[in-house]
This record gives sequence, C-alpha cells and structure tokens, in this order.
Amino acid sequence: PLLMIRFFGHILTSLGSKVLIALSGLALVVFVVFHMLGNLQVFQGPDALNSYAAFLREMPMALWSARLTLLAIVAVHIGLSVRLAIQNRRARPAGYVTHRYRRASLASRTMALTGSLLVLFIVFHLLHLTAGLVDPSVHNRLDFRGHRDVFGNVVHAFQNPVLVVVYLIGQVALGFHLSHALSSSLQSLGMEHPMLDRLFHGAGLLVAMLVVVGNAAIVLAIAFGLVRA
Repeated sequence: PLLMIRFFGHILTSLGSKVLIALSGLALVVFVVFHMLGNLQVFQGPDALNSYAAFLREMPMALWSARLTLLAIVAVHIGLSVRLAIQNRRARPAGYVTHRYRRASLASRTMALTGSLLVLFIVFHLLHLTAGLVDPSVHNRLDFRGHRDVFGNVVHAFQNPVLVVVYLIGQVALGFHLSHALSSSLQSLGMEHPMLDRLFHGAGLLVAMLVVVGNAAIVLAIAFGLVRA
C-alpha cells in the first residue's frame, strides 16, 4: 500500500504527469503507425484485408485485451493532459498582453485543438467502421470465404463525399498532433539537446507525413474509383 501511495503521489506531480503523458503518447504513435500499415492492405484487394480482419477476430481474448489496454492508454493520455493544462492555466491566471511565438510551431500551439478534434474523430470512427452504427446497411456483410466484408464496408464508406471530407479533416488533425507529439514526448523523457531536438522534430514530421499520406491515400483512392469493391 505504501508503494502504491508513493506511486500515485508521483503521478499526481507535474513531472510525473508529463512522463506518463509522454509514454502514453509514444504508445499511441506506435499504434497509429501499425494501424495505418494494416489498413494499407486495402490496396491488395478484398481477400487480403478481410483475411487480416478475420485473423484478428480469431483471437478474441487477445483482441479485446489489446482494445481495453489501448482504451486505458487513451484515457490516461487525455485525462492527464487535461489535468496538466488546467494546472498550468491556474498557475498563470492572467494572460499575456501580447503573444510571441518565436520557436513554437503551429503544431505545438494547436495541440489542445487538434487533440480535441482527434477525440471526436476517434469516437466517430469507432461508431462508423468498428460498431457499424453510422451506416449499418453493409456492416455485417460477408465475403465469399464467410469473413466479414471489411473491404466492401470501407469502399462503400468512402464513396460518400461527406465521409471523405470527415476522414480527411481527421487526418489533418492527426498530422498536426503527431508532428509535435513525438518530439515533445521524447523531450519530456529527458532527451533534450540541440542536435536531438532537431532530429526528433524531423522524425515527428516524417512519421506524421507517412501516416497521413498512407491513410489519406486509402480514402482518396476509393473516392476517385482507383479501388473498387
């Protein structure tokens, strides 16, 4: 009990919160990259994507354990980020007369905004393609192997211009958030040096660009009829 009290006491400090935000952020970056790589199988055709989805569903315990762990990581990341932002605002209740952003990038200045947009987008994405509540008409269709037709569901979705716009806006928010998240997380873990800062900043931009380009390519390829059911 004493160790647990000390552990949670450390978490509640500003430094402890920053460390957990950084670690949870890095874990989410890894997930986003692998999620994008898995989704790129849409370019290999329905058999590849549907077999991949079926493989994941054949391990329900592992799948739900991963989902619950991911949900916990997201909750920790959002909860501590909001808490830290409130603490910072209370510590400096009076705003500056002028704002000068000499080194801060647009991505770093809009982390709260892009983070909020991402939360809304993730909820919509889960309701849409995971739960099938946004458009249930094709959610439970099966392919010729008897697997759930994830490929057909995705293709059907991005033939809708409204959904194309929603997902592209989500990717813009994701790109801005990711581009700063990677470098700031590593700096929060004590990896600060002028050379490292430039390296981490470049890595953040590169990862963000790869993820956004990969995800947007799926949406646009379907929207323009390059990938069809």
